[in-house]
Amino acid sequence: MIIRIKEFAKIENPREYAAHEVEDLRAQLLAGSQAERDSRREHFYNLEMDKHAYYIHISPVSGNVILLAKWSRIPSDCYNETEQMVAG
Repeated sequence: MIIRIKEFAKIENPREYAAHEVEDLRAQLLAGSQAERDSRREHFYNLEMDKHAYYIHISPVSGNVILLAKWSRIPSDCYNETEQMVAG
């Protein structure tokens, strides 16, 4: 599913991630971003970008976004490189 927010939507940042990280998320959501719905929680989504993944909640009333978690993604080819570096 694609999630797109409106320009005036607010992104709440209760965990106080860096401002540039919130703006990166905003830019992605304004353009439209591929998201996966959390099957256990209504209005909660996982978004995977190139280098980061986000867990967000979108208010069904206001359309505002709450950034709940952000983490770095490790490309799958990185695992192959690591296996080659580990002594057997």
